[in-house]
Amino acid sequence: MQGVQRSTLVVGVDQQTFEKVSKVLSAVKFFADYAETGTTALESTSFLPFDAIVTGYPLPDMQMQTFLDAVRKKDSPCRQAGLVILALRGMLPEADTFVGKGANRTLALEDFPDELPQVLFRLLEVPPRFPMRAISRLKVQLSWGTSQTICQTENVSAHGLLIKTDHPYPVGTQMAFELAIPGERSPVRGFAVVVRQTQEKRERVTGLGVRFSSFEGEDLKRLVAALAKLAT
Repeated sequence: MQGVQRSTLVVGVDQQTFEKVSKVLSAVKFFADYAETGTTALESTSFLPFDAIVTGYPLPDMQMQTFLDAVRKKDSPCRQAGLVILALRGMLPEADTFVGKGANRTLALEDFPDELPQVLFRLLEVPPRFPMRAISRLKVQLSWGTSQTICQTENVSAHGLLIKTDHPYPVGTQMAFELAIPGERSPVRGFAVVVRQTQEKRERVTGLGVRFSSFEGEDLKRLVAALAKLAT
């Protein structure tokens, strides 16, 4: 079943290691973005809500605790992201000192291909995705005005939607949404953020993966109840 991919930022590792990490994550439907330094990563985490962050240790340009404090600050979009430190086995004792101080887990670079997916799934508790072809209305505030689009939802989870649309809204775009739930008199309403563009060759659909950021009133409970019915 296809669903909204989980977004992962890989920080402070060399290109070869990133390619290995990306390959491992892609196999379990985690999209991996890359930041060569802590500084570059913090530019992204200041406005993009990544589901997980995988960082090398040590970082090439800043102290690890400085990086962790910035990621976990009160207004950070990544405050609740799962965060894993990768370190050479001989440096794991140093890396372990950051667990509970912004990091959730550490892994040896030599071991990560086998362990990283399971660690991230446990940290994120990925919810099930259900196919749901329903009408969605998106409202996006752009620099030149407001854009409203009616499109089709392909599937849905408690965290987000996969939406079929020809409008290529960039990653990070904030939008209001209305989702027509079968059997419900009124749509579920709230706000979401674009976390990725679809890959048509893999998903056979042109569109967006969006992650929910907030809901109106009791609409989250209504959505969860609807998903529970689909699961039975």
